Amino acid sequence: MRKYVISIMSPFLLSVATAPALAQDKYKDFGFIGAGLAIGKSVFSHQGTKAGVEPYLFYNSEHGFIDGSLFTYNPIPFIGLSGNLRFAEVSEDFNDIPSGINNRDSNGELGITLGTVGARLTYLLDVTNEQNGYEIQLHFGRAFDTPITDFVLSPYVEIDYRDKKLSRHLYSVSAQESSASGLAEFNADETWVYKGGVIALYDFSENWLAISAVALEHHDIDSPLVQNDLGWEFSLGAIYKF
Repeated sequence: MRKYVISIMSPFLLSVATAPALAQDKYKDFGFIGAGLAIGKSVFSHQGTKAGVEPYLFYNSEHGFIDGSLFTYNPIPFIGLSGNLRFAEVSEDFNDIPSGINNRDSNGELGITLGTVGARLTYLLDVTNEQNGYEIQLHFGRAFDTPITDFVLSPYVEIDYRDKKLSRHLYSVSAQESSASGLAEFNADETWVYKGGVIALYDFSENWLAISAVALEHHDIDSPLVQNDLGWEFSLGAIYKF
């Protein structure tokens, strides 16, 4: 059984290295911060759609980048030292998880990134002793100028590999949780996660942009915690560029 979700953990996934020249020049030494309204359905939620507030954070320069919760510093070109805050995917704070399932806490990660913000391979290891696992992310994105002035579209795809320790932390159902929730007991193995989406940006003033994003995420695991085959999320907001 395959599972799907929409995710906006990385709200602005632009390709700087592989984008057309105009889009590439536009997003050098570029950053923004902002927020928007979001609606969607998490893959872990046992209820319907849920509305919320979506933060946006992005920065890109020759010295590194910030893409959502992923921070990378490049001491030399195309090789970066990375840090990441992994938010609790299975948690009542973010999703309507089934009753009787314990929250999985957030954790901090360190690692290395090869490539650029839009074409990168990232290795991240838990350094907070929460689950002691690792994830490998392969990400590709590209920014496209459109016939509409100041309107840019940026589709992206990403494939993540989660090792057994990380997967067991997120997807396993213990005997105690099984008894409390009614879900089947489950012991997770390695997991693949597939992501994709499109971000739209429109400059409506010198420092302000409108942003809209849709993203998809598929968890290739049979865990009973993954409640929905297909989840989705759409967000619309405003960002201040600097």
